[in-house]
Amino acid sequence: MPNQTALAEQPNEPDMINLFESPVLPEWIDYNGHMNDAYYVVAFSQAIDAFMLHIGLDETFREEHSVSIYTLQSMVTYLKEVAEAEPIIIQGQLLESDNKKLRLFMTMYHGQTHDELATMETLLLHMDMQAHRAAPFLTQTQAFVDEIQAAHNLLDTPPNAGKAIAIRRPKS
Repeated sequence: MPNQTALAEQPNEPDMINLFESPVLPEWIDYNGHMNDAYYVVAFSQAIDAFMLHIGLDETFREEHSVSIYTLQSMVTYLKEVAEAEPIIIQGQLLESDNKKLRLFMTMYHGQTHDELATMETLLLHMDMQAHRAAPFLTQTQAFVDEIQAAHNLLDTPPNAGKAIAIRRPKS
């Protein structure tokens, strides 16, 4: 995909991790003239791939150790429209983790105005690809996860993290 950047930095930043940057591509535009909801998810998926790189799960490591990450659940909140060619940036925050799971919260920002465009909260599972079962992170991966988690525990929890879908009705 042209002009897209999956970003992977070293762990231990006490800030959100820059995971993805791209202009909104022409094929991402829907009949309403703005970015289609499905392509927000495509961009967030690219950010998840960058997070995998960030914790050391690059293609070579995954093949060598027969491990990967599966997505168990995701919740997307669409906040503002974005048009073709406008720049987007996705940053991630590790909200929770254990020896097999990651709860990652990502925010999509406009690259120039810094407005929040969308958020996605996702639950990820570490997999043993030979056994086709969930498996604990390998030692070096767990070390990266623990380091990021310790840093991200210092951050405020995003306001809409953990929110469920509901129709809010006024009390009678």
